[in-house]
Formats: sequence, C-alpha cells, structure tokens
Amino acid sequence: MSKDLVMQLRYLGVLPQAGFFEYGFRIEDKDKGARQVVLTIADDFFLKNELKRQEAPDLCYQKVLADLSAENGDACFPLSTSVTALDIARYRDLHPTAKLRRFARKDAE
Repeated sequence: MSKDLVMQLRYLGVLPQAGFFEYGFRIEDKDKGARQVVLTIADDFFLKNELKRQEAPDLCYQKVLADLSAENGDACFPLSTSVTALDIARYRDLHPTAKLRRFARKDAE
C-alpha cells in the first residue's frame, strides 16, 4: 500500500513490558480498513545503540511510514515487528541532530 492511500496514522502510546517496550500505532486506510501495529524495542537495545527513550516514538513512527511506503499487494506491514540497528541508522541519517548529539557526547568523554 502506498502511504498516500493511508488516511490516518495515529500513535497509540508506549507500553513498558518486562525486557522491552511496545510502541503502538493505528493505521486507518481510505477504504475504511483499520489495523493496529506494534513495534518493539528491547531494553538493552537502547544502551547498545545509544538510543534515547524520547527518540523511540518518532523512530517507530518513521519506520511505520517507510514500511507503509514499501507495501504492495503481496507484502503487507507486519502487525508486530522489532526495531533493528538498521532502522536506527536510517533514522539518524534522516535526523542529523540526533547523530550530532551522539557524536558530541562521545567527544566529551
């Protein structure tokens, strides 16, 4: 599905779980179909990738948008998926201020 066919993408919030966080989204299509997707990020993934918790909702939102853009008739966005190191790298490429903060912090050490 092309993202121009999506009528609304709504962030539902975050649910802390044992060992990970779940970020929920509701997608409403122009054909009135609705679905919910959940992205997960493991607790240790934040530390390993120097990801701030306040960055996670936008990172997940951007991942949903990108994955919706890549949808076609054969492959749909999964209802549950994990954020990967590649997702974080893409996010930081699109958001240079996040990348700069990370490097500035390393230089200060």
